[in-house]
Amino acid sequence: MNNLINTYSIIFLVIVLAFSVTSCEKEIDVYLRSVPPRIQIEGIVKQDQLARVRVSQTLDFNNNSGYPFLKGAIVKISDNNGLSEILKQDDSGWYVAETLKGEIGHTYNMSVVYEGKEYTSTSTMPPLVKLDSLSMYKIKVMDYAVPMIHFNDPKGKENQYYRCLVYINGKQLPDMTELALSAEFMDGSPIHQFLPVFTNDRDVDPIKQGDDILIEFQSLDRGAYLFFKTLMDIENSLANPTTNIKGGALGYFSACTVDEMSIIAEWEE
Repeated sequence: MNNLINTYSIIFLVIVLAFSVTSCEKEIDVYLRSVPPRIQIEGIVKQDQLARVRVSQTLDFNNNSGYPFLKGAIVKISDNNGLSEILKQDDSGWYVAETLKGEIGHTYNMSVVYEGKEYTSTSTMPPLVKLDSLSMYKIKVMDYAVPMIHFNDPKGKENQYYRCLVYINGKQLPDMTELALSAEFMDGSPIHQFLPVFTNDRDVDPIKQGDDILIEFQSLDRGAYLFFKTLMDIENSLANPTTNIKGGALGYFSACTVDEMSIIAEWEE
């Protein structure tokens, strides 16, 4: 998906996540219905990749001028080993580190100062968990198949929360639900989980025979997981997703490990 889109509403608010950090991340786009603008932040630190932060602002529901990046923010990432860097905004609008990369087991602190107000968050990068395999799972009541991930959850509390992004022929669909998965009650168990690859248009099957399917499998800490889980459930809720950012911003900060695996979509009709 080139948009990590999920729609959530809070009395006046519907938030849509669209991650496009590299080709494999989304950006948060928030639609606000006749209420004052709010700052929204996406902070991402992946293992062996430069830290990235997007700072933007919600717009009124009737404003279709786009979702602008905010300039002039002071964005800082530091870790528990004393490394610290002020991120610089590049041409894409993201604030990007020049040297600070994610390391497994490190705890990262994010500080965003904009117009005199500070927003902060902390996230710890869990150990890497790899997918064992992928398969296609045929839904019996439908002439359709979806990807199924297979992996072993390591025993212990360091790895309990996961998130899956699905790319079909290199793209993310804008209205496709993403899976946030907890292994809290499956600790140390093998897990076989199909991914909900459906769109709002019930007449369209997102995956077709022969499509190239890439799964980005993230291991998260609890704070980031709660954001994505409540975002996934937002259509049944009257509350905002549970942010792990202090100070009143929408969004999230996530230090995560990532494994990727591909499969060609093939199944018996």
